[in-house]
Amino acid sequence: MRRLRTRVTLIFEIGENKVIDEDLAKILLLIEKTGSILSASKTLGLTYSRVWEAIARAERILRVKLIEPRRGGRGGGGAKLTARGEKLLQRYVEEYRRILHRRLTVEKRGTEAPELVYAGSNDVLLERIFGLLREMEVETIEAAWIGSSGGLASLMLGEADLAGIHLYDDARDEYNTPFLERYWLKNRVILVRGYERELGFASRKPIEDPIEELVEGKARLVNRNLGSGTRVYLDHLLRKKAEEMGEKFEHLIKKINGYENEVKTHFEAAKAVAENKADMGLTIRLAAEKYGLNFKPVKWEKFDFAIPVEASEKKPIKAFLKILKSKKFMEISGRLPGYRVSQETGEVIYSPG
Repeated sequence: MRRLRTRVTLIFEIGENKVIDEDLAKILLLIEKTGSILSASKTLGLTYSRVWEAIARAERILRVKLIEPRRGGRGGGGAKLTARGEKLLQRYVEEYRRILHRRLTVEKRGTEAPELVYAGSNDVLLERIFGLLREMEVETIEAAWIGSSGGLASLMLGEADLAGIHLYDDARDEYNTPFLERYWLKNRVILVRGYERELGFASRKPIEDPIEELVEGKARLVNRNLGSGTRVYLDHLLRKKAEEMGEKFEHLIKKINGYENEVKTHFEAAKAVAENKADMGLTIRLAAEKYGLNFKPVKWEKFDFAIPVEASEKKPIKAFLKILKSKKFMEISGRLPGYRVSQETGEVIYSPG
């Protein structure tokens, strides 16, 4: 009992949702000082993924951006606080000192820089690749499962070596390449063809027209998080439906029961359906089959990899590209339902110049 100690902290909330606590305040403080999310995570001894999630959660609740890109890169920064981010941090620091009678300070814990920093979409086959990388003595891999858009944002900030993306552009009917320009990456990265995953609607019983069921309010949706490639493609399908109905997309989604019910992975989506917390969700075949769900195929999506030019010669990246071309990788992918590779797998499909 003598070893017990009291610790008082400060939390800002909206309703029952925590917006900012001491950890996030320290993260914002370090980003302000160093210009780097990766540096902030290393200083605090937190995973890159956890830091990104804390920022993203606060941004979702507040509906404002707290950080934005600036020129720089890995080691030299690449992120800065927005005006709203600065205001939030300033208010927290002032209230912290007024209420707790002490300054907000950062205790440096520190972690070593990982050999490979991945940021992007979560994927089972990719996790298998990371396992093969560790067998090739790439021991420290930091994987931040922050969605395709988050992965490109990390590359834009100069903080990741590799991003896994599956973003669909409906105007060009093309995956991934059009998004490089939107994230100011067109002359800064190479894009490598990865593999394809079968995307479809998972449900406990067969549904003839999932989109129709959703817009008529006959089925509950479990949605993916904003910025994920799956969410982008679902919104594409819903926009097409809105056009057919002569209705605005923003009005249409308000009719959908569960549109705001977000989960971060395909397996969380499938589990929600299996447990009757939702009636359907757009997910991959592998997740649907794992939970014994009906699966209505929609599209084979392209899961590709964006790599900064300066990182392309690093040992872990070379090992990664070698695995994509290996027989062992082909065998592993062949055992997973809803996955397929092609002769293009491992090939550079876009490079600067």
